[in-house]
Amino acid sequence: MPSGSTVTNHDSLPKVPNLPLTKKRRTSVRELHGLPESKSAPGQCLFPTLPLELLAEILIQTNSPRDVLSVARASKLLCSTLVCNPAADFIWRTIRKRCLPHALPEPTPNFSEAAYAAFVYDGGSCDVCKKDTKEFYASFATRIRLCRDSRCKKNIKRYLMDVTTIFKGHARDEIWIPYVESTHCFDLNIDKAWPENPTILMRKSEWERFRADYAAFSALSPPPSEGLRKACTDQIAKFPKVMELAVALQKWKCTYVTMHHTIKTKNETWAKALATQEGWNEHDLLNSQSYGSLHRHKNHVLEEVTLRVLPSVVLSDFLSIKPLVETQLLKMQTHRQNKENEASYRQRRDDVEQYYNRLRSAGTVVPSLYEFRKLSVMTTMQGSVTGSRPNSSGLAKDMKNSALVAELVAADLKTWMASAREKLSELLGFPKWRNASKTKLHPLDRITARFRCQGCGKVAKRYEKERCLDFAGVCAHECPSDDKKDKRPMDWSVDRFVKDEKASNAVARLLTLVGITDEDANAYNTVKMLGAHIRCLSCEHAFIVMDFPTLIGHSHRHDNMQAAILPKGEGPERAFAAGLSAKLMDMGSKPQKLRSEANYRCRHCVPAGESADASMDGEGRVSTGEPIAKDSHTEDSQTGNQKRRQRNKKSKLRSMDFNALRSHLKGLHGIEMVSDEDFFARP
Repeated sequence: MPSGSTVTNHDSLPKVPNLPLTKKRRTSVRELHGLPESKSAPGQCLFPTLPLELLAEILIQTNSPRDVLSVARASKLLCSTLVCNPAADFIWRTIRKRCLPHALPEPTPNFSEAAYAAFVYDGGSCDVCKKDTKEFYASFATRIRLCRDSRCKKNIKRYLMDVTTIFKGHARDEIWIPYVESTHCFDLNIDKAWPENPTILMRKSEWERFRADYAAFSALSPPPSEGLRKACTDQIAKFPKVMELAVALQKWKCTYVTMHHTIKTKNETWAKALATQEGWNEHDLLNSQSYGSLHRHKNHVLEEVTLRVLPSVVLSDFLSIKPLVETQLLKMQTHRQNKENEASYRQRRDDVEQYYNRLRSAGTVVPSLYEFRKLSVMTTMQGSVTGSRPNSSGLAKDMKNSALVAELVAADLKTWMASAREKLSELLGFPKWRNASKTKLHPLDRITARFRCQGCGKVAKRYEKERCLDFAGVCAHECPSDDKKDKRPMDWSVDRFVKDEKASNAVARLLTLVGITDEDANAYNTVKMLGAHIRCLSCEHAFIVMDFPTLIGHSHRHDNMQAAILPKGEGPERAFAAGLSAKLMDMGSKPQKLRSEANYRCRHCVPAGESADASMDGEGRVSTGEPIAKDSHTEDSQTGNQKRRQRNKKSKLRSMDFNALRSHLKGLHGIEMVSDEDFFARP
């Protein structure tokens, strides 16, 4: 084939296999899921896409410029369509002429239709209390707005100034800024509007600005400039139109308020009649979500809630929502009944707690409040929220004065304690103890009966010094729940308690020293009379003395505590201060201040054969018997002060604040729980 031929031989071309495309064509979501284009996505609003003619027909039917304002502020698109578009002015104009109670007066040329509607209907902040309010302007000329608080209507006079006497009847020819258009603005009893109103009230802030311009305008020498005179004259010429509009709006507002009050009264009367007819509570009906919204909306748009008769059809605002109203009223009644039941149940529980506290104050051995509520008598009296509900108003009186209630409670307590007394008596070594003597104490009532909880190991605040429990403490003990979110204590069980051998043995040895037995009914009073004359012989390193309650707690520091009773007049130089540690550990500003004072010393650091005061000088140092030379030189004096500070740091007998004392006792002596016998306070 000649080289110049343009015919192509397709057979001579290489064959390329048809491979699938690696890049997929973009498709819309509708095509991907096979949805028709005509169906709109769920949740899409088509209202802004309506043509202006249809949008106008819808908005004109509202007869409310306030509703059109809300629509225009819904989105930028609607704002540009209704506010920024001059073609939409006819919508505002038509609605303004058809609004209730009657057409709004024509605006002045400085207002657009949308701005005029916002000027009339928008709310703002009260000029007195500065709180937001939806009320109309109290004065349209001065744009003063007041809320419904009567105090603001009285206090507005502070912000106004009466300049009537200054202009002497020539106000219309000399004033170009608006003032209060009518006495009716702030006083409903007087109704004189501009221009018949002789009173001229201005804002104080506007008067201060106006006075300077007015002085220059009315001056004879030098006369005002041509520009100032022309500007003020033009403003004076426009002033009557501004005041006429303000007066017209004030009359329109009065008509609106009157009509709103009339409509509101009729709707409330209709709601009362409806509630009576249906057997409902009027308050519940007006506060139900569905009818309450309807009622408030009708009052807002100045319409009555009633039957509306149209050609060939009768519409009712209420019939369509009646089933929903019934459901909501039933829910409100149920909620109210539940609140009453809960309040009654709470009151009964409070009455039971008061009765429990009276028993404890009388010295009766009772279980914890949580277990006390479980007694059959208390369960019946408390009732429940949904079950039986005794009369809570007379429960407290019956529990206080009824002998029958007292007998039933005593019987329940005796039954509850029977098994506990038997089990605890076995722990003390007296199973099934019986004795005919009336002078010998039951083993559980003896001062050697000491127990501890092996479940939590904790004690109530009244047993913090003893760190163990007697029988009454065992009954009232509460073990906290393992679940931190559950505030209820664990169920009481006697199996959680064991005998406190250390405390029981220490008390028994003390009774041996006194020469009495724990069976004696006066044993507690006898050992209590010893006071702080009990010395711990197991603390060989120091002279530790204490009283009987402190001895019980101190016994837990030794495996086999030995004690001795000191004769009267013998003891440490610094007396034992009972309750000092509890006072310092208490909450409050005064204990905190006492804790911060460096006024406490450790008794364990005082040798057993020496006195704290005898071995320490006035600065808290161990006395060595060597005289301190008085050097007149400044350098020697400074060196001596440094040496004294170093000795104070090394000395174990230095004065410390309470927090430092606790750290000292824990770190040096291994005492974690500070007690009264461990320290003393300097006077």
